[in-house]
Amino acid sequence: MPDVPTPTPLAAADLADLFSAPDPPPFALVRRHPHDGSASDPFDVYIGAMHTVRRVTDLPSGPPRPGGGPHALAVLPYRCLAERGLDCRDDGTPVRVMQIRRWHTADTATLTAALAAVRPAGDLRWEEAAFDDTDEEYAGRVRNLLAHEVARTGLHVLIRRDFTARLPGHGAAAVGELFRRLSAAERGAHWTFAVHTGGPRGAALAGASPQGHVSVEQGRVVMHPMCGTLRLPPGGLPAAEDLAAFLRDRKEAEELGAVVDAELAMLCGVTAGNVRLEGPGLRPLARVLHTECRISGTAALDVRHTLAGTLFAATAVGRPFAEACRVIARREPSGRGYYGGLIALLGHDASGGEQLDTAVLIRTFELSGRGTVKLSVGATVGPRSVPADEAAETRAKASALLSVFESTAATAPGDTAAGCRRADPVPGDPAPHDALEGCDTPAAAQGDGAPGGRTPGHRRTGPRSTVPVDPAAWPSVSAELDRRRALLSAHWRGRSRPGGRPAPGGPVLLVDAGGEETAALAAMLRGLGRAVEVCSVDRVAHAAGVRPGDPVAPDARVRSADRGMQGAGTRCAGPTAHGGAIRAADPLAPGTTVVVGPGPGDPFATGDDRIAALRALVAGLMSQGARTVGVGLGFHPLLARLGLAGSVRPRGEAAAQQEIDVLGRRATVGYGGAYAVLAGPHTDALARRLGLTLWYGPGDGELAALRGPRTGGCAFLPASVLSVEGAELLTLLLE
Repeated sequence: MPDVPTPTPLAAADLADLFSAPDPPPFALVRRHPHDGSASDPFDVYIGAMHTVRRVTDLPSGPPRPGGGPHALAVLPYRCLAERGLDCRDDGTPVRVMQIRRWHTADTATLTAALAAVRPAGDLRWEEAAFDDTDEEYAGRVRNLLAHEVARTGLHVLIRRDFTARLPGHGAAAVGELFRRLSAAERGAHWTFAVHTGGPRGAALAGASPQGHVSVEQGRVVMHPMCGTLRLPPGGLPAAEDLAAFLRDRKEAEELGAVVDAELAMLCGVTAGNVRLEGPGLRPLARVLHTECRISGTAALDVRHTLAGTLFAATAVGRPFAEACRVIARREPSGRGYYGGLIALLGHDASGGEQLDTAVLIRTFELSGRGTVKLSVGATVGPRSVPADEAAETRAKASALLSVFESTAATAPGDTAAGCRRADPVPGDPAPHDALEGCDTPAAAQGDGAPGGRTPGHRRTGPRSTVPVDPAAWPSVSAELDRRRALLSAHWRGRSRPGGRPAPGGPVLLVDAGGEETAALAAMLRGLGRAVEVCSVDRVAHAAGVRPGDPVAPDARVRSADRGMQGAGTRCAGPTAHGGAIRAADPLAPGTTVVVGPGPGDPFATGDDRIAALRALVAGLMSQGARTVGVGLGFHPLLARLGLAGSVRPRGEAAAQQEIDVLGRRATVGYGGAYAVLAGPHTDALARRLGLTLWYGPGDGELAALRGPRTGGCAFLPASVLSVEGAELLTLLLE
């Protein structure tokens, strides 16, 4: 059959033929809900050819079709994280892409009639259903993680468990029935979908994802970071005082800020500037309400590279993102398959511009051609986690989705027939049908298109407002939203004070110290008129004219606040990964500022080559008189070189917003590191002798910033959305 460039209605008989074919072609049923909350009963039916590709960037680009529309539907497994150089288990799960040959629409009535013609009513039953581990075993994994990873670093990481079953009578019709039930049960979903790879024993994915990730439309990359969950009472509408109290919750506000920061870092890596932040606003779903922001920027890459550069939504991984990936690779018992990956629709608009829409592969069933079903669920483990509660959360999440198998005509999973075991819901725990996977901590993004016209192929998408919450009708709620917006970065909101934007200064070499925030910091520096090059430690050392040489002498004795003075006690710049320390040689070009950026880790850890290399680089730069500024982790080797660091202590919670006196003003700033550096008994006197000005942070003796001749730095993160005056403070440090 020839390609169909525009959607045509599909009759019930034709849909029934698709479901009952002994060798069905690859197909997908996709319901994407309009962001404006309008009715969306019709769903798309895509039929085409299924292929596998090695990498996300190998996805087909496809020529534009007359009038626009989608040309490919891809499902990306979690192992694609390896394309970004991140740790993950390579379980061989394929990157599948369906090149769309036929495009139809159908509605619920058509689907119901088609299924009635090919299946007995309610014929969707399972056997041998159970979690792969017990609640006690899962809680034990959480307990071990808390003791050995989280308590030390403030890490938040989503740890999954799998529910598996056998599905007799599986096939294309069963996939269609599962899609129908998910559509009826999960009206709050961002995407409801079923993808069948074709053939009599084709594999399938079927899910109801509440969460988008990234979209591209009209030359803009858009993400909707989302966090915070308020359960709605029966009847839907919360009381105004409950909603206002939810918005006043400081922890929730800081967590949303951390979520936005994580997505902002991804966004800045794939855009060419003009980055803007809007919100927060309210996003009510069927049973819960979230807060969300909208971030967008001018697209710099094609949609395939945009997709590859934003793998994956941190809500299904954790933060810091890279460290969470490492922990998942070490501690989960197997590869994740498609869990935490993406389903993506690629196409063009009517004018030929590229379009992209995505949904996160959570709350999704994986069906094999052998009739096995797997549902992965997870809980975010953080400093405040209680192991038994996390186990209960995963069981409740699974129970909410597994209810689609429970009908009057189907064998309920708790029946004793056929030896089935049931995953019982947690007594008294309401099933969070619309709750984001891990939305209380890591990033959850909700993608939709940029403002503008809608095309038949790419509706502007996102969860609908199924509950009529109008903040304008409640003055207390509206006031709290305004207050929350005022506590986010003026720079990213486009609200920098008039005349505050400086004239372009000299070039900046930004040292990538492994922090996710580096891309956002580079974007802010460029927005302040600086020419910026982001470089590794080795490249900056080369540009600065420093080379391997004799070890750098220790600058100060640094003791750990929780361990006391370390015997020989001094944490000095030790050997680098190249087998030696580095020392200064030739100076940088005049006017260049080296900014040592943020990153994870203990700033004075012994035996850490990355930390040692940073300290040696800073020592070399300062000894040759190079203008050197440290941010976040990069601030700490600066303190050590100057002899100002007394001790280091863990923060516990990495994300925090504080109001402090700094750089001659009262400012609201965001912290992102897991460690704080404290002043020693002689820090102030030494700073005066060196001609340095110090500012202290919220903790007792915690060093927040310094400024002096050819040097400066801060422990907070100027590019964080939690730093309201971050751009102005960064400008002062660069002067």
